[in-house]
Amino acid sequence: MARGDHADLPDALAAIDPSTLSYQEWVDCGMALHESGLSADDWDRWSRRDPDRWHEGECARKWASFGRSERRVSSGTIVAMARARGWRPATADEAVDWDDAMTVVGADWADDVAVPADEGPWDPARELSDYLAALFDDDDKVCVVTESWERDGRHLPTKGHWDRTAGELRQELAACGGDVGKVVGDWDAEAGAWVRFNPLDGRGCGNANVTEYRFALVESDTLDVGRQMGMIEAMRLPCAAVVSSGGKSVHAIVRVDAGTDYGLYRRRVERLYAFCEARGFAPDRQNKNPSRLSRMPGATRGERRQRLLALSLGPATWDEWEGWADSEEDDLPAERDSTDWDEPIRLPPLLIGTEEAGLLRRGQKMIVTGDSKMGKSYLLIDLAEAIATGGRWLGMPANGGEPGMVFYVNLEIDREEFRSRTHLVWEDRLAHGSPDRLADLRRNLVTWPLRGHARLLRDLVPLLARRTLRYGPRGTFSAIIIDPVYKVNGGDDNDPSKVGEFTNAVDAVIEACGCSVIYAHHHPKGTAGQKKSMDRMSGTGVYARDADVMVDLTAIEIPDNDRADTLGGLPAYRMSADCRSFARPADRDFVFRWPRFYETDQLSRYKVEGEDPDARRREGRREYERRKNEEAARLMREAFEACREDGTVDDDGSVTITDMLSHVGVREETGNAPSRNVMRRWSTQDWCHIGSRISEVTYKSGKSQKVTVFYDKDDPRENGWT
Repeated sequence: MARGDHADLPDALAAIDPSTLSYQEWVDCGMALHESGLSADDWDRWSRRDPDRWHEGECARKWASFGRSERRVSSGTIVAMARARGWRPATADEAVDWDDAMTVVGADWADDVAVPADEGPWDPARELSDYLAALFDDDDKVCVVTESWERDGRHLPTKGHWDRTAGELRQELAACGGDVGKVVGDWDAEAGAWVRFNPLDGRGCGNANVTEYRFALVESDTLDVGRQMGMIEAMRLPCAAVVSSGGKSVHAIVRVDAGTDYGLYRRRVERLYAFCEARGFAPDRQNKNPSRLSRMPGATRGERRQRLLALSLGPATWDEWEGWADSEEDDLPAERDSTDWDEPIRLPPLLIGTEEAGLLRRGQKMIVTGDSKMGKSYLLIDLAEAIATGGRWLGMPANGGEPGMVFYVNLEIDREEFRSRTHLVWEDRLAHGSPDRLADLRRNLVTWPLRGHARLLRDLVPLLARRTLRYGPRGTFSAIIIDPVYKVNGGDDNDPSKVGEFTNAVDAVIEACGCSVIYAHHHPKGTAGQKKSMDRMSGTGVYARDADVMVDLTAIEIPDNDRADTLGGLPAYRMSADCRSFARPADRDFVFRWPRFYETDQLSRYKVEGEDPDARRREGRREYERRKNEEAARLMREAFEACREDGTVDDDGSVTITDMLSHVGVREETGNAPSRNVMRRWSTQDWCHIGSRISEVTYKSGKSQKVTVFYDKDDPRENGWT
């Protein structure tokens, strides 16, 4: 594979800080580069950005083993990591493949900001004092560096001194008469001076000596200073201070507010840098360390001043900025008001059905469920051929009667077996009156045989986008069919988070390709008929709730003699459908007369396998009881709160049953208020937050009586809380 085929990979790789990766993620990046035809040197140069873990020769040794590994990692792994860190394609509204070249937005979207000239009055001691006040508490130890040494014509800082607090430095600056050198020491006129922007413990100046990870340094020398300031302001970076370096950059001291959590600091710095990079402001990633030096305001460097350009720029906290940043780059559609109320509504065209009896619209997702080995693949092949030719599927028009392109992802069936099935279904369609539109079928049905090559759907999204876009722009295909789900969903149907990742990936396919996605799933072992159609498929209910349409086929329970007499021994199924955009259609019965399903009206008297009418009645009874209990709990709570408002609740938090009765409402079922005994019974139930007990009441006459009082079960006094 030619290097030019992956021209985007170096850009994507540059957006990933290797120090933020686990060892396996680092290896995966190397394997992806190897698979894409890049070199070990590319991997090594990038890995050097993590000096704490990089070792000479390690990349070369690992690289030699990649070709022998059976495991393969695609370039999509790198791009996925980069996108997770804020890296984005140049155009958000186009479907882009992992392997497409991507460019970062230019820097001309922000206006230049004028930077003060070095001429004129200047109070360097005041600038340094204000800088220290903005970044440090008075008792924080601060490291300043004025001594330097030279290497290859460059002036490099020493470790400096960290024996004084910010308060002490500010006191000395106030009394120095404007001579900053008297406080921090004289610096080399060509080198300038530095300060570490996070507080230290007074025992050293390394990362381990940082006491709190408050700030990160954002610096870039690829743009002129005015443009840098303009972009810093436009990106609303939460800067405690911005300092001119006295050279060709500015130093933005950005709030990250990570406290003492180094891991959080690294994640936030990565997020910050990725945000800047995506907007054409390339920060120097060598500045990511929390003990990094920054230019000290109040010093000079050659003929230039290291000036304090701004204080408290942008939002006051990291959280405030991140909320804004998320809204800026969330890739979500813009919000809309109702100013378009009078405009005509433009619904997507129908893919299956009619406006009067519709099932699925273009751009929606549909799941087809049923028992294993019942013929779901034949059913989906039949659907694919109906869409491709503008024919009918299960009696319903497909694609409005017009031919449409279909991309069929076959994950389970051998390639030649799948070809055989498509031929058999087509011949059966012709034999039962479908128009001979073979030319449309050959032109419009595209199959992708992936048996033995299955990946998680999230990893297939860019590949699907790339392959569909080969045939035309977004929206060229009417539908993508994925058969079956279990091959691409991560393997755990019962894990809502895994299934959620799958359904989100389906949404990504729809967004990238501009078509419907239809996929097949199976029933669990056992009798599905005991459940509602929405609950019959294997695993979590996320599948059913997420899909716009769910089509379920459940076997019909027919005595053997009836099956032989009525159906000729053919298997029979009842189809139930739940739709988001249309009224729920009536159930329909089908027999599977290989290789297709045919509707029949002879089976309405039979129930589906495992169906238990008594179970449905019991479920209805439980639902009725639940609603009754909810009403009773509401009446008790409202009566107690009314007693609170009129002051009849005693100091111990109790109220008499008489007072409760005077405020309790009526039951919807009967129109009457509950009796004393009913309220007492309610108070003993777990679902009722108002409890009862017997309490002795003494009247003004001196007579005592035991009465029922009610109390709030959630009252802290009832639970021993202080």
